[in-house]
Amino acid sequence: MKPKTRTAWRMALPALMALALAMPAAAQDAPAEPEAMSMAQFAPAVIRTDSIPGAYEAVHWAEAGLVFVASVPSFDKGTPGFIHVLDAADLHPIRQIQLPRRPFALALDRSTGRLYAGNTLDGSLTVIDAKGGQILDTIQLGQPEGEGFEHTRMIALDEEKGLAFVTSPGQKGVTWIVDTKAGELLHRIEGGLWTAGAAYDAAAGRFYASGGGIEEIAVIDAAGARVGAISTGATTEEGAEASQHFLVNLAIDAEGQRLFAADANKGALYVFDIAGAKVAKQVPVGSGMLDVAYNPARSEIYATWRGVERENKAGTGGLAVIDAQDYAVKQRIPLPSHPNSLEVSEDGRTLFVTVKAPHDKDHPDYREGALDSLLRIDLERLGEGGE
Repeated sequence: MKPKTRTAWRMALPALMALALAMPAAAQDAPAEPEAMSMAQFAPAVIRTDSIPGAYEAVHWAEAGLVFVASVPSFDKGTPGFIHVLDAADLHPIRQIQLPRRPFALALDRSTGRLYAGNTLDGSLTVIDAKGGQILDTIQLGQPEGEGFEHTRMIALDEEKGLAFVTSPGQKGVTWIVDTKAGELLHRIEGGLWTAGAAYDAAAGRFYASGGGIEEIAVIDAAGARVGAISTGATTEEGAEASQHFLVNLAIDAEGQRLFAADANKGALYVFDIAGAKVAKQVPVGSGMLDVAYNPARSEIYATWRGVERENKAGTGGLAVIDAQDYAVKQRIPLPSHPNSLEVSEDGRTLFVTVKAPHDKDHPDYREGALDSLLRIDLERLGEGGE
């Protein structure tokens, strides 16, 4: 797993990534794939802004023409966080929303225009009016733990039912279900190890929470009952040291009933058949694999890896574009230094990626005061450029 730095992983939980990166890489022959895309080839498809201190998740709102980015400039206790609001077309800044608690995760209820920010270190959700920027509510979920609280991580919404599903990636895995209309906690579901990733099938009323342990993916219904599990079958003993996988993030193909999991331990994408509750495919991606997103409009899967290992703290990562039918890697795009979170636009034509600058002073690309980035990638123009 990755050393304890501010850029350790998507939701600022470096201890878990340190364990993940200590695990052996997947032993599997990789299929032939194209050479990594050059910057000249990539340039016509991308707009980039290097203007966000401590960037984490991004979320797109097509109706308003906006993209929101969670920002944590400092991990010092008592410091504020921010939501950067940018024009989705060219990434020019619109406004900043200052929050008393630091946001890492974001989820947008487009039916109500409410933005939910997951305050990882404070174990809470902040509810924000997405158009005006006003803070509407703060919902405490995490119980006191040591000098802080149980952490929150990912958020998934059921807009029709008015529910938010929130994961907590501790040794004692927790999932919360929140009534977003009343602003109240409905259910606390315990069980699992490092409950980190989140995906929701609204039609089936099934929430999937991923992590490590014997049963890496828990299946939870909207009423708060754990109704099943999906496992690789690789881990046979309880406990963190025995866990072979850490499925840090999830994406879902609800129509095809598939789950796509980013395994930080193995540096690989795992594809699960939901009905069969089994692994359907494994695709090597890269060391420190972090995020995954599915784009049904283009039948593509996107994955980020950070390129950092315990023995190689100076690594750099990139973005993989994977065919969702045959799982071939279509493109690899270097994105130094540490690609982070992914957001597919509502029409599937654009991909937003946050990229973190190195915060470790020993990294060769470290620059004092460097800011993180947001990239807007026109997926229809990938590869148009020449050398």
